[in-house]
Amino acid sequence: MKKTILIVAMLLFMMLSFMDIMLINDANISTIIGALILGAAQTIIVLVPILIIILLVKLLKRRSTN
Repeated sequence: MKKTILIVAMLLFMMLSFMDIMLINDANISTIIGALILGAAQTIIVLVPILIIILLVKLLKRRSTN
């Protein structure tokens, strides 16, 4: 489960960062670094609700079996 979440996070980061870099017209090092930071922030924003839902489902399964 942890490996799957890690792989999804890495793929999401690469996809979002690549999209941000492709939208840049004038590519400086600082803008590329900014796009990578923005990709990391977007990845966190997308993954946090998914992880919360996964944890809530696990909690509900645990409560229903007891």
